[in-house]
Amino acid sequence: MQPEPGHHPLLDTLAYPELAADDGDPLRGLRRAAEAAGAELAPTRPWGGWDAAQDVLAVAMDSDRGTCVLSFERHRHVIEVRFTRPWIGNAAGGTVAALPEAVEMLDAWHGRLPLAEMGRRWPALAVLPFAVALEEGRAVPHRWEEVRALPTDAIDGRLVEAAHAVPRLRALFPIVSHAALSFSDTPLPPHSDAFPRATPHGEHGWLVGSQREPASAHTAVTSAEEAVAHLVRLLPDTGSERTPTRTDG
Repeated sequence: MQPEPGHHPLLDTLAYPELAADDGDPLRGLRRAAEAAGAELAPTRPWGGWDAAQDVLAVAMDSDRGTCVLSFERHRHVIEVRFTRPWIGNAAGGTVAALPEAVEMLDAWHGRLPLAEMGRRWPALAVLPFAVALEEGRAVPHRWEEVRALPTDAIDGRLVEAAHAVPRLRALFPIVSHAALSFSDTPLPPHSDAFPRATPHGEHGWLVGSQREPASAHTAVTSAEEAVAHLVRLLPDTGSERTPTRTDG
């Protein structure tokens, strides 16, 4: 829903002279800049609070790829752009020098330009590596790289390396929570609870069992190799309840 003309706070046109023709209205200015560039933007709407107490005004554009949020500091010329994806959050973000540059980014996002290419085209745009890996169909190996680099207080590296050495486990998406290791056949939620989990037990062991059973029903093991052997035995018959598919964003 759009605020009624003249009923929402405007940006300071001394800070944003390019919006003087729009009376400091970022919605109008964005549409005008898009029209001048020949860009077709997704529907725009106010984002968050639009009242006199806000130091930042934000505009959102929704598309099937995700939501882009443009934020304007009210009294100094700072424009921030954020591209968000469901379940990921901020896939990319940064500041832009002027509204036309923001429109170029929005048009590229709407046109499904790959995130990796967006990062190359606009060096000031910080792109989330996992979001790039997801678009390129390599989220699973990327996540394994991240998990293998985790510190020992996050996950026992012996368990990670033993699991990574087994092709059936290496083909799954690893999930780390409270030093426990579990798996999924998809990099994005919802994650199936059909896959087993290894949870730390004592100083040098693990409890391995189904996520659908209480910990009291899990098997206690003392080595990473034992834990991995149990994990493999407890995998669903096909190794996956669903067929992993490429997510192109």
